[in-house]
Amino acid sequence: MAGVLYGVSVGPGDPELITVKAVRILEKCGTIAVPRTMGENTLALSIAEQAADLSGKRIVYLDFPMSSDKELVCANYDRIAAFLCDELARGDTALINLGDTGVYSTFSYIAERVAAVGYAAEYVPGVTSFCAVSALCGAPLVSGDEVLTVIPYSSPDLSELLERSGTKVVMKSGRHSSELLQLLRSKGLAERTYIAENCGLPTERLLSGAQVDGDTGYFTVFIVK
Repeated sequence: MAGVLYGVSVGPGDPELITVKAVRILEKCGTIAVPRTMGENTLALSIAEQAADLSGKRIVYLDFPMSSDKELVCANYDRIAAFLCDELARGDTALINLGDTGVYSTFSYIAERVAAVGYAAEYVPGVTSFCAVSALCGAPLVSGDEVLTVIPYSSPDLSELLERSGTKVVMKSGRHSSELLQLLRSKGLAERTYIAENCGLPTERLLSGAQVDGDTGYFTVFIVK
């Protein structure tokens, strides 16, 4: 019988934030698929290994290029989906993801391709990075009738969206954190911004926009109150 492809969320970094369901799925799947870039083992796997017993599992690595070439990226999604379909012929497979699989996750692109050829794909939700940062701040993201806006740094409407009322979360700034900070300062928002670097990891830092000068790490979330 064909297996199911599970997109398993492992949370932002702290293995204690993985759900009970995610652990159960990881431990029942025969194959664990691990996304990586530039040939490096991923943070997602090290988190999963601290929360679930992965002994005896077949671990396979999926290489994702860091590229803005859409044709290259789509061709790679096709290649990975085809590879995973071969794995699913053997049984259930878990594709692990940082944060939540429903928020800017590569799993959705793979899942739609796998589903198109008849295999089942399921999302296993998890704790988002910005929810973890909110807890780290000791304050809610939003309350009452406040609006929460989640923005990828690459959005062409970033500048306009930062001027909306309520709380803004800016994700996926990558190596452009200094440019984002400059934009926030130009709008007078830096002092109202929390910056969390490596949330849930031993190197975790929580700063205000007024404290930061220069680039932050790749795993950084900006929350503008």
